[in-house]
Amino acid sequence: MNEKFNDDLLHSLKNRPGLSPREEFKRELKTKLFEETNSQKKSRRKMGRLVPNVLAAIFILAGVFLTFELIGVGGDDQNASLEQESIRQVDPISQDQEQTELDAPEKLIGKAFTRYDHIINDEGTGEPFIYEGESYRYMSEGLDSKEKVIRYLSQSFTRDGAEKMIGNHPFIVFKGKLAQPDVSYEADYLWTDTTVIKVRTSEMMSDVTYEIPVSVGSRRANILSFRLVYEDGWKFSVVMPFSFSKVEEERKEWNFSLTPEEEIVYREFSKDPTEEHLHGLSPISIAKLYVQASLDERHDLVYEMYTDRPDYIRWTKEEDEKFSRADRVTKESILRVFKGIDNGKFIQTSDMDGYIKYDNGGEGGMGFQMVKDEDGYWSVAFMPTQ
Repeated sequence: MNEKFNDDLLHSLKNRPGLSPREEFKRELKTKLFEETNSQKKSRRKMGRLVPNVLAAIFILAGVFLTFELIGVGGDDQNASLEQESIRQVDPISQDQEQTELDAPEKLIGKAFTRYDHIINDEGTGEPFIYEGESYRYMSEGLDSKEKVIRYLSQSFTRDGAEKMIGNHPFIVFKGKLAQPDVSYEADYLWTDTTVIKVRTSEMMSDVTYEIPVSVGSRRANILSFRLVYEDGWKFSVVMPFSFSKVEEERKEWNFSLTPEEEIVYREFSKDPTEEHLHGLSPISIAKLYVQASLDERHDLVYEMYTDRPDYIRWTKEEDEKFSRADRVTKESILRVFKGIDNGKFIQTSDMDGYIKYDNGGEGGMGFQMVKDEDGYWSVAFMPTQ
């Protein structure tokens, strides 16, 4: 092979633009090779010298073609592999496909309780101080404002629910910093050991009924229902009756009793559990009869006092009867939750909604929800203290 052919061949290889025009490049090299071979055939005198050169060039070109093919195939496979890996990395569920299925609701309520417990038992910073005769302590740095506390609670509660919980707690702002009474609190229920009894869920809202063990002096449990809504994750939309009490203070007993008029109605209602006996009673009197029926474990009376508005019914009477009666609630728990309701104030919020605002001395401000039925009389909401 002459020197000019070698220079042209190497020049083509050197200036090859890349892998994309590979077929065109093959044809160009083959053409040059055949032209050079044909011209060499004209001189038989040079054949003995050119044949080895031509064969060598063919082997070189074959190696070049094979190398380019392997590079091309390998490059394509590698690019495909990288593309698949990239797809796998970005494939996780996008925001518009985010999973909203309610999962492990017993863990949700445990986390919610833990957050609230962390706040009210926050050890704070600095030394306690006296304000209006009471001892207070400052909140720790991460919780030294109501906004910070609300943001922290909002990881388990809706914004509105978190604000209500903070409103019920005896916080004060002293010298520009958030503080709370310098006392310890303990839970009356084992909120981190709940059992889910029933779940009614839709895409963005769920009602969950829990059985919550009592932690003080009994293995019995309380049954409560709560509503959760989906707001960047499942969150409780209501104030939780965590039933905290001061360790240092002895709980004062509540002397609950019905008035003579309420006693007469309750006796008739006990004999004939129909809501007609309750017509004409004030919302507070109805709430007191509800408490009395709960204390007497007259679950038939309790269910009859619930509203019969279709959109407000949470479970049927047959379903209610399946709940465990023995472990439903203790009298101590009933008195603790409803203490002070007889001194409450009824507040009507719409044509068919209202609540009794009262202070039970434990959780602070409480609300007992009422619903006006289609017949125009007030009844008890299915989850009155949620």
